[in-house]
Amino acid sequence: MNNIKETNNKHEDLLSFFNFTSIGTLYNLTPLLFSEENQQALDELIGAAQVEIISFLEGIESDNALNQKIAEWRKQNQRSKNTRVIVKLINNTPHTFKIARTSFPLRQSERESFLLAPYAKTAFKSDFAYTYGAPWPNNKIMFNQFVDFIDQGVEVRFELGMIMSKSFGVISPRHRATVKNRIDSIGSSKIACTTKITNMDENVPFNFEVEITLG
Repeated sequence: MNNIKETNNKHEDLLSFFNFTSIGTLYNLTPLLFSEENQQALDELIGAAQVEIISFLEGIESDNALNQKIAEWRKQNQRSKNTRVIVKLINNTPHTFKIARTSFPLRQSERESFLLAPYAKTAFKSDFAYTYGAPWPNNKIMFNQFVDFIDQGVEVRFELGMIMSKSFGVISPRHRATVKNRIDSIGSSKIACTTKITNMDENVPFNFEVEITLG
């Protein structure tokens, strides 16, 4: 049965021929396939395939670079008295997001240069002074921040905070950190958005990581 599809596009015709023809037949037809008549179409088809593969490889390299940067941020804060929060963003939408408003302690240059491209990933970090101590009050707000990401009518608000409390231990009070971690679509055009804590230290200063997914 012949499943080769004929179209008005020479590239689609050639690709269909490769998809539905056995390896043995292709081998026997090699002289014809690489004739001058078909060479230009083959070159263009191979070129298109290379662009797609290179783009995919660049995506992998970008992921590796992002993961390496996050690993560096983790090491930087190992002996710090600050609570380091690492926020990773995954954009599964065609929108390009910028920071519209935020209370995070980001420098102006960081806010203005922030860009989350369509179908891309990025991350940022923030450090908050860990000041919880005697007399260890319950429900002490350590920080409470927000950031609005926007692209025209699409806008999402991410809220992040940490509250400290204590419970009595055998030798000394045990510190308990509760994280506020919320995201909402607040623009005129709604999109799906989720957030989750992916990692949190069990000890002071309770560094943690959050992953936001848009779309």
